[in-house]
Amino acid sequence: MKKESIIELVPDSMRENLDYLGHVHCPIKDRFSTAWKDFETEYNRSRDPKLKGVVPMGGCGVDIYYNISAIQDMTKFPAVVSESGYGEYFTGNFLESPEKQEYFVQWPLPQPVHPLFRNLDLRDPRENFSIFGAMPYVLLVNHRRLNGRPAPRSVSDLTNPIYEGSVGTGFAPEDITELLLLEIWKEQGEEGIRSLARNIGFAGRAPEMAADSLGNRDGCCVYFISWFFAHAVPKRDFLEIIWPEDGAVLNPMYALIKKDLTEPQRAAAEWLFSPKLGQIMADGWFAHVNSAVRYPLPGDAKIRWVGWDYIYEKGLLPRVEEIEAIYYDERRKNCLSVAAS
Repeated sequence: MKKESIIELVPDSMRENLDYLGHVHCPIKDRFSTAWKDFETEYNRSRDPKLKGVVPMGGCGVDIYYNISAIQDMTKFPAVVSESGYGEYFTGNFLESPEKQEYFVQWPLPQPVHPLFRNLDLRDPRENFSIFGAMPYVLLVNHRRLNGRPAPRSVSDLTNPIYEGSVGTGFAPEDITELLLLEIWKEQGEEGIRSLARNIGFAGRAPEMAADSLGNRDGCCVYFISWFFAHAVPKRDFLEIIWPEDGAVLNPMYALIKKDLTEPQRAAAEWLFSPKLGQIMADGWFAHVNSAVRYPLPGDAKIRWVGWDYIYEKGLLPRVEEIEAIYYDERRKNCLSVAAS
């Protein structure tokens, strides 16, 4: 599981007066920041009190508003905070105390939600997190490297033995992406994880995977990669982006929204779920829950996710550590058998 950086906290004064603090996935930061500035400017043109927010534009996971989960005095926590992925709020102890959980409210989803999310229950039963979008993960296939094998059409296909040593995925060899591990574990159990471990031929950052899909440095024929980075690869007739038949994997984009909001703060929360922001995200190869958003996808396209109940059943970090132990055990066995032969 990708490790989070620890950065010294900035003075509370830089956060406590914010109506909105917008942490989002790196690839959507520019679009998101521009959209927020436009919305804030328009809102403040004719209203008082004024709306105050920021989308930090520092490097991924490294900005002056980082590590806000370490705040103890919740009056200094911004009114609306957006975040992405399974980071500090899922792996730390931010919400362990009942007192902190009492600060947040579940924001109502637009009804109906977008058909991409039709099979999912996005509502957090503990009412802490409000999901408004996703960084979907799809398959990028290099047909030249299939060597007679069929192209995988589903996430579940990535454990098929025919792809041994031929699957690329995110993060690093010693720190595999939890997105794929969780999905395979829930669906296929231990045997699925061991099969996946034998199939992974490359693990690295998304830009590296995108580059390797064109070159021939890793020999992989299929990459588990975000929809954004799949589209960042220059178009070639031998490359195919496949939205998995069993659903693109959800990497969540969510908000922590405090109770008893002022009018500007309520406007910030509503903006996160708006069709205008949703279309801006969709145009940047992200997904949004608003049903008014349009995508260049077939009508039967969907998103898959392990869900809140599964995450809360054991806790995300203990579960990922359990899965990783099996995954790396199989990797070691595989290395030993190769060395012996």
